[in-house]
Amino acid sequence: MATLGATVFSQINAQEQVEVSDTELNKIASAFQDIQKVNMEAQQKVMKTVEESGFEANRFNEMYQAAASPEKTVDASDEEKERFGKLMNEIQEMQVGFTQQIEQIISNEGLSMERYQTIAMALQSDTELQGRLRAALEQQQ
Repeated sequence: MATLGATVFSQINAQEQVEVSDTELNKIASAFQDIQKVNMEAQQKVMKTVEESGFEANRFNEMYQAAASPEKTVDASDEEKERFGKLMNEIQEMQVGFTQQIEQIISNEGLSMERYQTIAMALQSDTELQGRLRAALEQQQ
């Protein structure tokens, strides 16, 4: 199942050096912990919804991957395709709610979504910034 948080990030040049103050990094660390909780909750709710729909997790993932990539196909009955479609609509509605929760967490920390995304992208490639974030997270424990 695709991680929901990944859909929040926009494309920013990963090589770009981003200046982040300690204050800002502490806000990111605080938001990060709450966002992780939302992501865990989201994954559990999605899996529960999949199970309750009568799909096996493997079968759902197989159909999900086929739906997400043009070179993959899957044999499915019309009834199964219809159930899958309904399930995907339900999951997408849930994702909207999770995204709103994440946006609220970020805004409660006094950060804009844009700034959060910029720092999140920088964190993917900036090892020094990653180290600072780890230290900030440990201080907040």
